Amino acid sequence: MSRIETHTQPNRKKAPYIVALLSLLFIGSSITFWLIYPFPSDNKVEYFEGGESPLIFDNTVLYDQIQQIDGETYLSFSFLKENIDQYITYDEKTSSVIVTSSQEVYQMPTDHLNYYMNNEEFQLSFPAIKQTNGDLFVSTSWLTDVYPIEFKFDSETNATFIYKHNQNYQTGVVIEEDDNVDQLRMRTEPTLTAPYVKELTSGDKVTIEEDNGTWYKIRAANGISGYIEKNAIKLSGINTITTKTKPDDNSFYPSNLSWPIHVTWDAIYQAEATPKTVPELKGVQVLSPTWFHLNEENGQLRNYGSKEYVKDAHEKGYVVWGLFSNDFDKDLTKEALSTYEKRQTMIRQLLYYSEIYNLDGINLDFENVYEEDGELLTQFVRELTPLAHEAGLVVSLDTTFISSSPTWSKFYDRKALAETVDYMMVMAYDEHWASSPVAGSVASLPWVEKNLQRYLEEVPHDKVLLGVPFYTRLWKEVQLEDGSTEVSAKALSMDEAKTWINDKGLEPQLDPKTKQYYVEYKDPEESIVYKMWLENEHSLKQRAELVHKYNLAGIASWSKYFANESAWVALQDELNYKTVEKK
Repeated sequence: MSRIETHTQPNRKKAPYIVALLSLLFIGSSITFWLIYPFPSDNKVEYFEGGESPLIFDNTVLYDQIQQIDGETYLSFSFLKENIDQYITYDEKTSSVIVTSSQEVYQMPTDHLNYYMNNEEFQLSFPAIKQTNGDLFVSTSWLTDVYPIEFKFDSETNATFIYKHNQNYQTGVVIEEDDNVDQLRMRTEPTLTAPYVKELTSGDKVTIEEDNGTWYKIRAANGISGYIEKNAIKLSGINTITTKTKPDDNSFYPSNLSWPIHVTWDAIYQAEATPKTVPELKGVQVLSPTWFHLNEENGQLRNYGSKEYVKDAHEKGYVVWGLFSNDFDKDLTKEALSTYEKRQTMIRQLLYYSEIYNLDGINLDFENVYEEDGELLTQFVRELTPLAHEAGLVVSLDTTFISSSPTWSKFYDRKALAETVDYMMVMAYDEHWASSPVAGSVASLPWVEKNLQRYLEEVPHDKVLLGVPFYTRLWKEVQLEDGSTEVSAKALSMDEAKTWINDKGLEPQLDPKTKQYYVEYKDPEESIVYKMWLENEHSLKQRAELVHKYNLAGIASWSKYFANESAWVALQDELNYKTVEKK
């Protein structure tokens, strides 16, 4: 008896431990079950929580961008500028919104039933522009007539969709049976345990925004977006948006010009200096007389034009592009560009002069401009070009190479300007300018090519006219008593440079660094050294070769008064020698 009691007592002591162990195993397996097999959430949350009238654009929901005003739908100006048209602008002086395209310029006064297209007035049954609580809004009905965009409104959620022309999106159809509720719920995250925002039914059409492995992020027709398992969706194709207004095609094509183009500037600085006839210049297609100059802050111009000059040029087969210069006056330029009215004052005069002189184009030469006014220059060009094209005028613009100078380079938005104008002249000279502290070439060939390559990263090659100098600088280096060197220079024409070299009895030598011919003369009586890097047939031919190498539109030479007969012949021969290479 005592043996039996001794034998069974330990088993009774182990029982609680076994129960505890089993309990732990049960709890552990339960936790594992919950982790591996999560129960779907039945918690529904609101999707549009940011306010009324949500706007859906590029799979993003925005608020406070849409307004319903007097039964019309309006879109915020700030949204338009940020997402649709970076160049749309508001002119405070006239309380107008300005929109430009390749063929039209729109001026839309705020809260008015009229607007202007290319200065012609049109009537509306509702204002194109409304101002509400200090914010500007633009009519969506008007916008679809101007921009390649489309609006879609859903009455259930009050959501507005914006689509762009040729925008593609993947579509799908819900295929899960209605009794499988959990898989028909769009969830806030790609997991069944996440709250849901909408319950779908079999046959509902959706768009696919993301593919997250076993889940799709989809958007329902009412604008609500969420995640759903991929096996609940059948892909049904790609939809492409086609808007009633097509994208801007910049369809103006200059006529009467054959590749490669040679434009030469005709430097005229007084009305009485404008000749009545023009000379025969071999190979030149376009004359650009410097006739129009910014004169007053309100946009008034000085004009040196001549009907006789253009008539004679046309009879000799030339095309004439009148040049408009800001005369390097950055303060005057700032004022003249500052408002729509002042810009229109300049534009109206240019169009008027172009008509009375029978011009073929306008060449814009804006130099020495404050960096912060570069955006206004771009706006001026965008406002001028459509009206010039409507009048049959070619528009070209002079720019420098790209550099760090705020007032001589950085103010040019070359990419935007190239999208607007027909040609971009790059003034590929003044590597060493008149007041340079160091003597050097006006435009060494390696310097030109290196900077041209960088320029072509921003401007299409077939719009580029390479600037070619006909002048050279005669540098004078004077040794002063303190050991320093005083440097000065004067510009010489090709004939003047040749005469100076002959007078000194010098023989030019080819400089391998600049790839130009070079002369140097030391005055035997004074501590003076003269230096000159020549512009001649050799350098001009190499510049023309760049037109073929980079398939440029042509050249623009400055200026015809510096050239001699050999210059015209050299350029004509080299430009036309390889025309078959143009693609």
